[in-house]
Amino acid sequence: MSRDATAGEIVQDILLREARALDERAWADWLALYHDDAVYWVPAWESEDRQITDPLRAVSLIYHPSRQGLEERVMRVRSRQSVTALPLPRTTHLISNIELEEAGPEDIRARAAWVVHFYQPRTTEQGMHHGRCTVTLCCRHGEWRIAQKTIHLMNDCVNAVLDFYLL
Repeated sequence: MSRDATAGEIVQDILLREARALDERAWADWLALYHDDAVYWVPAWESEDRQITDPLRAVSLIYHPSRQGLEERVMRVRSRQSVTALPLPRTTHLISNIELEEAGPEDIRARAAWVVHFYQPRTTEQGMHHGRCTVTLCCRHGEWRIAQKTIHLMNDCVNAVLDFYLL
């Protein structure tokens, strides 16, 4: 992305590159989109219309306070130690409704809607997950990366494994 790109173009570029990396199982490319201290959070639902607000005080579907947790998940997938993910589902990630909330010279906060369609080759199950996300991007050393991503999963009654490649 050029230095002259607008905040909206930067967010769109990062989110679309993330979606493509997940679909293509380009794990190194996916991880490279996150800062080392990035927070990745998928809150659980506290009630029918309210999600938890503090990952340190309530159970989350996924919570990693740094990229290290994401790296460990990727390592399990790459090493094929995650038996529940064998074989990995085929996915198509769709991103839309990108809205800027705040944009500064070194930080951008935005939200978007997303849908992930998946096909499970082992069981021939097909399905989708959908929701919204909030993302904060930070520019460090001239490079924009994800500093925080919260994924609000709307259909959280999951019949099978739920992991990063399905969100």
